[in-house]
Amino acid sequence: MAKKCSLLAFIVMLAGLMMAPAVVHAASAGAFRQQYGLLSYIPPAWFLEGCFIAREKNPNYVFGPVQDFVAALGGKTTWLIEDLELEHLEQTANEGKSLEYSVFLEAVTSDKVQYWVFVVLPHENAQAWFDARRAFHGRKASGYYGETQRQLEHALRQGLKIKAELRFLIEKGATSLQVPEDVIMGEYNIQPIFDLGAGSRMDPAAKNQ
Repeated sequence: MAKKCSLLAFIVMLAGLMMAPAVVHAASAGAFRQQYGLLSYIPPAWFLEGCFIAREKNPNYVFGPVQDFVAALGGKTTWLIEDLELEHLEQTANEGKSLEYSVFLEAVTSDKVQYWVFVVLPHENAQAWFDARRAFHGRKASGYYGETQRQLEHALRQGLKIKAELRFLIEKGATSLQVPEDVIMGEYNIQPIFDLGAGSRMDPAAKNQ
């Protein structure tokens, strides 16, 4: 009987040690959500099915779809949006307008919590994408985004539906200084589907190399 009790106590202790990191990360995620007013959110299907770039200025590649990126991360993932952002989004939708807005992809694994910040792009063409930047940056937009606009126009003519920009990665409450494009290719081996520099689709076989 004593041996059974000792074995049971050991199993309970072992289970507790295995669950501890998950509990800690869950608590961390909850605190982050509360701090920034993040709410659970279901993104539109066209966003999840669309492609994305992962560098704000002069991206090298197009990745996608977004839903494939989510699956590749593994762990538990949840889409979130800031409460004020959601309020603004609903207001503009009622007015029949569309706008860019940010969503957070919370990814919780056994050893860390990450937040991938996407900008949702509702634009139907590269000119509309550029106009949104010109409205914010004024005359500086041409010099800063002109080449990117040209690249996106070519990609869209190839039939790609670019519906998001992966803007930031947040880890341990701090925004990473690394460009998301470099992170997802280097650390996660996520391969692009279109080379913006060459203006051509990537060889599917390259994904297995």
